[in-house]
Amino acid sequence: MAKMRTRDLILDVALVLLNERGESIVTSVDLAHEMNISPGNLYYHFKGKEQVVEELYAQFHARVLVALQQVTSQARGNPKDTIAGLTVVSDILLQFQFISQDIRGIHERYASLRASISKLFSLLFQTLTGLVKLVLDKAAVPDASNVAKMMAGNLLYTLVNFGGYDDLLYADSSPPSIEEHLYLHFLPFLED
Repeated sequence: MAKMRTRDLILDVALVLLNERGESIVTSVDLAHEMNISPGNLYYHFKGKEQVVEELYAQFHARVLVALQQVTSQARGNPKDTIAGLTVVSDILLQFQFISQDIRGIHERYASLRASISKLFSLLFQTLTGLVKLVLDKAAVPDASNVAKMMAGNLLYTLVNFGGYDDLLYADSSPPSIEEHLYLHFLPFLED
């Protein structure tokens, strides 16, 4: 079995730590301490937390693009297939929840990522709009373009914020899954 490179290990540990504590709280020293390495060793691989976050964002961005391409290439206007595809996108957002649940903060704190974040979220919105429009067209919904934009905005909000409030809203019960949330968006267009 191949030994994991220190750089990759740093990224894996950083992702866990950033997801648990949040990007704004974790420092480079925290990362080094968590890995039981010196800050100098961390600095050898990354010149600071900013480079770690930028690298993790690059992974996030690439994975979302692949998922969107896959979803759109299989899109046929079937609500159940659309939900299944969006669940894959949601899984990526959850894997990188420190980004998705603090996207505004990341955007503000990392000037180097601003253009990329804006492009990605614009693409997400456009893709969601297109996917919803296919479903609406198949259901013969009038004025589908305007409805598709509104639904796409709600879907994007659901995908980005999913899981963010579960501990507050569902302290005494299990929270609904992302599939259940997405299902509700498409409920009027699902056949028995």
